Amino acid sequence: MDKGEFYDKGYYAGLAAEPRFKTILKIAGRMKPQVESLLDVGCGDGSFTVLIKQATEAKEAVGIEIAKEAVIAAQHKGIKAIQLDIDTNQFPFNDGSFDLVYCGEIIEHLFNPDHLLREVHRVLKPGGIALISTPNLAGWPNRLALLLGYQPYPTAVSPEHEHIGKLLARGYEGQWGHIRVFTAKALKEELQLHDFEIMHMLGCPVLITSQLPPIIGRFAANIDKVMSMFPPLATRLIVVVKKTNTKRKSADVCRT
Repeated sequence: MDKGEFYDKGYYAGLAAEPRFKTILKIAGRMKPQVESLLDVGCGDGSFTVLIKQATEAKEAVGIEIAKEAVIAAQHKGIKAIQLDIDTNQFPFNDGSFDLVYCGEIIEHLFNPDHLLREVHRVLKPGGIALISTPNLAGWPNRLALLLGYQPYPTAVSPEHEHIGKLLARGYEGQWGHIRVFTAKALKEELQLHDFEIMHMLGCPVLITSQLPPIIGRFAANIDKVMSMFPPLATRLIVVVKKTNTKRKSADVCRT
């Protein structure tokens, strides 16, 4: 199975109930006076792209997606969606085209995140904002799993059997396809290397699955909410960054 076939089956469709979507819409809503053009990288079928456009009151919403079926669905929703492999291809937009770029749970799927960040920086207008969300490799469930000898949840040893080696994940056959998984510190340094100013880094809880017994599930959900207050321990990371034109040396970033 090649990459195109893998993601043809695993793109975002519809609207998920995960807490991060609500948080992202709140952040986007605060930007409404300054956002005229929006780019959603990895837009899926465009359902969430529509909500971001509404939240920001953007005049134009453009999406990039690798799955052909998803591109067609997004176009039917009024999104100017383009089929593209963002891991290798240059974005088909001029420099400084967008006020806001959203990359929701996409950077961890790429072989080369540097290419993504270079392109995001290029197509953003000066002072433009990028919203990026991704799983946290050092989140508290992954620390606990490793301590007990289990595979961290955002990683997988098999693209066909995601549950292998994971605690309380038996029977889960979802399709994550994560390649590069970040800690909060690593994500911050990577963004700074690509000339982004970190404005905010937030932790975010996840929707605890029904695979857990109800009492344990409620207990885990409460812990998750508390841990989300501390980004290095949170299950999900949401980062708000601004495009800068100041080139920074790698050594300077590592010292921050």
